[in-house]
Amino acid sequence: MKYEIKSDDIEPIQKKMEILLSRGLDLKPMMRTAGEIMRASAGRNFEAEGRPSRWKPLSSATKEIYSGKLLDEYSQTKGYQNAKRESTRKKRSQAHVQARLGGRKLLQGEGDLKKSIVIGEITSSSVKVGSSLPYARIHQLGGTIKPRRKKVLMIPLGGGKFMWLKKVTIPARPYLLFQSEDQTAIVRALDSYFLRSL
Repeated sequence: MKYEIKSDDIEPIQKKMEILLSRGLDLKPMMRTAGEIMRASAGRNFEAEGRPSRWKPLSSATKEIYSGKLLDEYSQTKGYQNAKRESTRKKRSQAHVQARLGGRKLLQGEGDLKKSIVIGEITSSSVKVGSSLPYARIHQLGGTIKPRRKKVLMIPLGGGKFMWLKKVTIPARPYLLFQSEDQTAIVRALDSYFLRSL
């Protein structure tokens, strides 16, 4: 098909066409906006503890580790002679538990993972959104962690105590999972990008 525009004064139309063309050739600003929409969506995934399906909850073993119960059992088997020292260790353990669980949502112990989601490389046709934290991938995809250099993994119990395990399996809790509403928001932003101030 071929279209012809006839007008006594075609200059305004030509200018607008040039603006549209220049915006189409440089989509980096639009890609940044898309990245911001996706980063905000990841934040909502943390708040909802998974969308559209909720993440798998903490296992009973993990809850037991964080409850301080294992530390109490460990302390009893060691039979601390100094009661004051044991009391201090127990208080530290309880503080550790509150810091790790304390009513916080999944994957938000100290909030580092959520805060680490950033907009990375932007080109005219793509944008990268993700985290550079070493444990970000295992939480997104799930998997089994095994020791590399030692025979066992050292798991902190709090109060300066640890337990040793041969492996730990972590379920997938995809926080970089974008929703249909994000796609709608990006399409709207694209419309706005091309049509603003025309």
